[in-house]
Amino acid sequence: MSYPFAVIGEIIDGQWLQTNSPHQHLVDKLLVDSRQLQESNGSLFFALTGLRRDGHQFIEGLYQSGVRAFVVSRPVPIDKIPEANVLLVDDVLDALQKLAQFHRQQFELPVVGITGSNGKTIVKEWLYQLLSASYQIVKSPKSYNSQVGVPLSVWQLHDHASLSIFEAGISKTGEMERLEPIIHPTIGIMTNLGSAHAEGFTSPLQKLQEKIKLFVHCDTVICSRDQQLVFTSLQSLGVSLFSWSLVSDDADLKAEVIHQTPLSTRLHYRTKSGQEGSINIPFGDQASIENALHCLALIKVLDPDATSTDLGFQNLLPVAMRLEALEGINDCVVINDVYNADLESLAVALAFSNYQTNLQNRTIVLSDLLQQAGHKDLYEKVAILLKQHQFKRLFAVGEDIKLITSYLEGIEAHFFSNTDELVLALPQFHFSQELILVKGARIFGLERVSEILSLKRHQTVLEINLAALARNLKVFESHLISPDVKVMAMVKAAAYGSGGIEIARFLTSRKVDYLAVAYLDEGVELRNAGITTPIMVLNANANDLGRFIKYDLELEVYSIEQLHDVIRFARQHQVEVPIHLKVETGMNRLGFEPQDLDTLINLLKEASTLRVMSIFSHLAASEAVQEEDFTRQQIDDFKTMAFRISNILSYRPIWHLANSNAIIRYPDAQFDMVRIGIGMYGIGMPPSVPLEPVHTLKTFVSQIKTLDQGATVGYGRREKVIGTLKIATIGIGYADGLIRKAGNRRYAVVVNGRHAPIVGSICMDMTMIDVTGIKDIQVGNEVVVFGKDPTIDALALAAETIPYEVFTSLSARVKRIYTYE
Repeated sequence: MSYPFAVIGEIIDGQWLQTNSPHQHLVDKLLVDSRQLQESNGSLFFALTGLRRDGHQFIEGLYQSGVRAFVVSRPVPIDKIPEANVLLVDDVLDALQKLAQFHRQQFELPVVGITGSNGKTIVKEWLYQLLSASYQIVKSPKSYNSQVGVPLSVWQLHDHASLSIFEAGISKTGEMERLEPIIHPTIGIMTNLGSAHAEGFTSPLQKLQEKIKLFVHCDTVICSRDQQLVFTSLQSLGVSLFSWSLVSDDADLKAEVIHQTPLSTRLHYRTKSGQEGSINIPFGDQASIENALHCLALIKVLDPDATSTDLGFQNLLPVAMRLEALEGINDCVVINDVYNADLESLAVALAFSNYQTNLQNRTIVLSDLLQQAGHKDLYEKVAILLKQHQFKRLFAVGEDIKLITSYLEGIEAHFFSNTDELVLALPQFHFSQELILVKGARIFGLERVSEILSLKRHQTVLEINLAALARNLKVFESHLISPDVKVMAMVKAAAYGSGGIEIARFLTSRKVDYLAVAYLDEGVELRNAGITTPIMVLNANANDLGRFIKYDLELEVYSIEQLHDVIRFARQHQVEVPIHLKVETGMNRLGFEPQDLDTLINLLKEASTLRVMSIFSHLAASEAVQEEDFTRQQIDDFKTMAFRISNILSYRPIWHLANSNAIIRYPDAQFDMVRIGIGMYGIGMPPSVPLEPVHTLKTFVSQIKTLDQGATVGYGRREKVIGTLKIATIGIGYADGLIRKAGNRRYAVVVNGRHAPIVGSICMDMTMIDVTGIKDIQVGNEVVVFGKDPTIDALALAAETIPYEVFTSLSARVKRIYTYE
């Protein structure tokens, strides 16, 4: 559905700064992030202003990319965008929400609004799995539940939709009152009340009262009667309730657990109308049971006569809100996203593929998109996306996707009715040095294709969650005292073992201002991978200056001798050399001493061939409360030295001193730029900073044994069995980077949700763990070495080292998998 831009101007009450046939300019796509531009034709950009980024800065770039419609909150240089339609409003976010609210008012259909502390996205995705065969569903992409995400979700409503499901999340008072008229749900689901985002509210009751404002105009609200505070608060709201319970016979739907294992649950239910039935879900945890009952309740609200045999709960799949990049055959990279297939998630997957590799050859395996079966215009949009992201080959699975045929000019296409046909045909095709995106709806089972195209290697993997990395960056950016403060990201030592190229490419997509590496070869590797962001190299050799210039790298200079070498090279080759001056303030590692400043300044005055990009130093103990006086002295000394150097230059170089901890603890030390290192991975920061672990190290159970009294485990017989001991051998050892000091019950991994101590000495390729009392353990079970639980900090403590060493000790044979969840 599209609107003339002139009509949008009336809806959002904007003032025209410039017009260019706005009545003929049709808008059908809303854009708030310049990096997410898929198609310029029909796109309207809302120039949102945040703590870190100002959308107005990206207008000229979007105009050059073909966008011709903008909503702004301040005047912009019209002469640089002469053919654009530009609307001026007081508040761009408010304008976006007004437009989405108007769009919602054009549709009469069941709209499900979901809120709660946890489970919103899972309930939404499970409902999509359960109901997509019966309804044309529009749903929030991923976790689009914010003040910006909700309007973008609601904008997806179209004339063919018969049901919509939207999430709403809030972090402070007043937000839900803005979201309710945008979603305007006819049916509400309140999942639960927990501690998430509690910091924005004075009490759990206040948070609950804010959340349930989503339901003020609902015909029916679904909730658990077992959460008494939730239930009584919704009763006081005066809306019709449909409650479920595992305890109370007074609920509209009473459920009982008949059989439960760690991997499955059978539930019997009875409704107030007397209907009985049972459902099986392939999950055994309490949260999944509650989420399934929310889904069952909605199905009963939509269709009270639906029977258990029609429901399909036994086929529910985990909500893998993740994309993952796998090492493929013949030097390929395989992007695995086989959990859903709609236009929105396809766009996300294509964007994810952009920062995974610089491979030029791109292939996609794609199934039918189920959101609008049989609609040709949907596949025209798919073809446009594939061309924009430069995919050259398509393997299409299904019947509807054949509608794309007439739009595939320039793309080699192969069509298969089902996945079995494709699997049989794959050996006929050659895959080499290319990116392969495997994207499909769950019912097609395209994970079989991913398995065929991926390398079968050592099954110990390090998962790097790029979405968590992005969220952590936002946390740090929220602490910057000015939007003008730049961010330098440290990607030395292969980004602390995470994969330098992949992390650097992702950070570049997040508009980080600078990257820093330890050695020249690391910088060259990034340049060869197509990274264009400015790069500072911390350890430079005068003999390599020619390569610095060739690869557009900037070197750290920390001594008078080194500076002489750089000046000599610059004069001899008549080139300007960009340098970063490091001054010594107390770390006593590298840097110009205070007594060097007179000589340094005199050399700089005569060295017109040098460009001082920045002046910086290194804080020795910014994380330590007991060293605050020392840190304050470092800050003062840095200011003194940086001022003296800057004062003799005809320009102002960047000043930077604050590392991850100092960004939070010493905001006055942020100056012009901050350096974020291991903190962006959620490590080494105070618990009060809401960061997420980015890394999860996983392995598997190779064998299980039961040992009797007197037996011993491992080299040196360090573990002597008393009584009976059940052990499992897992596929990781010190050759993978599991530090030997963590053995002999100093550290415990997690298997089947239980902690299992390491017993005996850690071997080169294997480790033994105590699994006594852990139920249902089997060969092949996943083992978490570190992640959310246990944490890398716990492993570092057990190994008597620091997280930095743990990360950088992980060997190359541990496969890195990049996810987005």
